[in-house]
Amino acid sequence: MTHIKHPLIKPETVKLRRYQETIMAAAIEKNTLVVLPTGLGKTLIAIVVIAHRLLTYPDSKALFLAPTKPLVVQHKRTFDDIAAGKKTALLTGDEPVGERAKLWKESDVIFATPQTIENDIIRGLSLHDVSLIVFDEAHRAVGDYSYVYIAKRYFTEGARQLTLGLTASPGSEKEKIKEVCENLGIRQVEAKTESDRDVSPYVQKVEVKWVKVKLPEQFLRIKKTLDDVLRDDYKALKAGGYLETSDIGKVMKRDLLELQARIRKELAGGETPYNYASIAASAMKISHATELLETQGIDSLDRYFRRMATQNTKAVKKLLRDERLKDAMTRVRHLKEEGVDHPKLDALVDIVAKRKKESMLIFTQYRDTAAKIVERLNESDILAHEFIGQTKKEGAGMSQKEQIRVLENFRAGKYTALIATSVAEEGLDIPKVDLVIFYEPIPSEIRAIQRRGRTGRSHAGEVIILMAEGTRDEAYYWVSFHKERSMRRNIKSLGKMHIKAEEEVSNPIGQQSLLAYSPKEEKKSMKVYVDNRESPYIKKLLKEKAEIELANLEVGDYILSDRTCAERKTVADFLQSMLDGRLLAQAAELSRNFERPVLILEGFRDLYTQRNIHPNAVRGALAAIATSFGIPVIPSQDEEDTAGLLLAIAKREQEYEKKEVSLRGEKKPMTNSERQQYVIESLPNVSAVLAKRLLERFDSVQNVMNAPEDELMKVDGIGDKKAGDIKKVVKSSYRSSI
Repeated sequence: MTHIKHPLIKPETVKLRRYQETIMAAAIEKNTLVVLPTGLGKTLIAIVVIAHRLLTYPDSKALFLAPTKPLVVQHKRTFDDIAAGKKTALLTGDEPVGERAKLWKESDVIFATPQTIENDIIRGLSLHDVSLIVFDEAHRAVGDYSYVYIAKRYFTEGARQLTLGLTASPGSEKEKIKEVCENLGIRQVEAKTESDRDVSPYVQKVEVKWVKVKLPEQFLRIKKTLDDVLRDDYKALKAGGYLETSDIGKVMKRDLLELQARIRKELAGGETPYNYASIAASAMKISHATELLETQGIDSLDRYFRRMATQNTKAVKKLLRDERLKDAMTRVRHLKEEGVDHPKLDALVDIVAKRKKESMLIFTQYRDTAAKIVERLNESDILAHEFIGQTKKEGAGMSQKEQIRVLENFRAGKYTALIATSVAEEGLDIPKVDLVIFYEPIPSEIRAIQRRGRTGRSHAGEVIILMAEGTRDEAYYWVSFHKERSMRRNIKSLGKMHIKAEEEVSNPIGQQSLLAYSPKEEKKSMKVYVDNRESPYIKKLLKEKAEIELANLEVGDYILSDRTCAERKTVADFLQSMLDGRLLAQAAELSRNFERPVLILEGFRDLYTQRNIHPNAVRGALAAIATSFGIPVIPSQDEEDTAGLLLAIAKREQEYEKKEVSLRGEKKPMTNSERQQYVIESLPNVSAVLAKRLLERFDSVQNVMNAPEDELMKVDGIGDKKAGDIKKVVKSSYRSSI
């Protein structure tokens, strides 16, 4: 190998291996998907292709996309170390919109997260000058992921189009690989495995070991108790014709999920008694509890039981009355108090303690487990730190800045072990990892490959898989094993695949949506204000027909005219907002701030089947929205249907009714009566309807607060419990919770 001599590559920095040269030569000619094992230089291939395109088209730009900010930062750093003469920029959600527009205009190579670019395209960003888009972790380009929309717009706008997809693990299903290729306009696949003759000399040996443990007797007793509870649920479901067997070993989680969907559907049609939905929910909870016991440990199971005890569903109430479950919960709590946990945790500490001088990455499914592992390792004088995703859950979560800082500290050797959830599986360059440990096997071939790929990059590595004998650990391992074997067969069959010329169509990513249009054919006569947090796909569809402006809306999701605002709720959000009390409060705000509010209910066919909520409760909520607040509820099948409805309403309001549309900067100020009602609604279990009744009877807030319990109970809807709760809040002395 000799160093590349290229005007845009720094001298003496890049040597290409033979297989890299072959792939690069193909990638500069056609839209290409590169399937190459982790650590074998996919990023380097992309950088050289970028240099070629920018030299060929000096007035163009290149766009390098990756799913997470840490990965984007890593790619930019690598490019800056190698390339010369071109200005680069980092675009993520952290940069203000105006600053991103400036950086885009001034830069030659943009490194960005796909969601950021998608939102900027919706705001008006053009891909006209882009001569290459690199899609890292290209297997994500399915469904409504941002990659799909960006590629679609690129094929519409780009003057000089070329796409390059990179992945180490495209998946075991041929249909998914085909979908990725269609969405990215791929015309050839360059696929290599570790066993290929031109690749194998560069593959570092990775030794995989299993460390098996046996569940202790205390665990087995708890498991037997949980199994007894679960078996009763299975027998009831079998008797009802919902299961073919009550054998615990033959009913999988997938079976329970499908069963729940079926029961809820029948329930909505009045075909089955409600108690079967409760039994299925109970079975799912006990099944999950057993999985935590088998694969995670006492601490995780205790946390789960505590969370479950705060829930107020029929299934949970039934379970909490079961003496067997009470016994299991008590045993778990005692074991936690005694400091007993899963034997895998002891095995893990023992492994790490013997190899303190090596760097290692420990993967686990659950954040609770990650926190416990860090705690145990630190107690054993082992420097460990967690590396988890951004989503906030019970106070957990790391910002992207925190993630980058932790990775830099790990590279600098400040931690011996990094304990990571799935966020560390994709692409991150964590050099010199001697050992990767799976705290549990996972039933996903893509994730298993990504985990293993964190070691053996620059030198030989080792993978240790912890496994509890006779549990789901073993089952999940073999599921992943067979899927991975299938994927490798698919990669070999792909080989060097070229899509036939006659299959190429003018739109490389498939049929356009019914709302698609050519900007030259139709002038955008409508304007819609859209909340920033709304669905990216709906934003895209609206932008095809209307001028849209993104904003942080205080009320509603879409402002369609000065008098009309739409609140969009998926069925899942609608049902959850019923449970947490948001629904009627949001309806009240809509009704108070807009003359003609509407609520669009998306996925309405699943309204009575998605959650264990009695249909009558759902009907009551719908009735309250329509009658108490005068808000029509419009059903929608999916996001495309929702976009069509929004456009239809906007068109009627702005073109037929000649209504203006403008952004309201803040909520309408409350009237005095609304403020009074707001105060009374804050009392326990007092709805908007009850608040009005109380104020109408007692005339003022003061009189409501001073009313004795027997007088409160004279108001329709106020029983002795509600009256008692109200007086308790009013009379109790204040004690700070801080």
